[in-house]
Amino acid sequence: MKTSLIFLLGIGMGTVIGILIAPEAGKITRRKIRDEADRLIDEKIRKRQQHLTSQPDVTKHTTDSGVVTESRYTL
Repeated sequence: MKTSLIFLLGIGMGTVIGILIAPEAGKITRRKIRDEADRLIDEKIRKRQQHLTSQPDVTKHTTDSGVVTESRYTL
């Protein structure tokens, strides 16, 4: 328990120090973090959709116009 707490504390301190001494402005850093998070979310959604289409018994929820109703941030 003590080791994992120290480990998590170290990760937190490293993150804070890294953000404080970052070579770019906060706005740019936040944009890069958001862009990377969006990229990872899009990749996860794409892989999930590929997995669902490879399974023949899975039903998809679509609207009347045939559009798949899946929220961007719902995994």
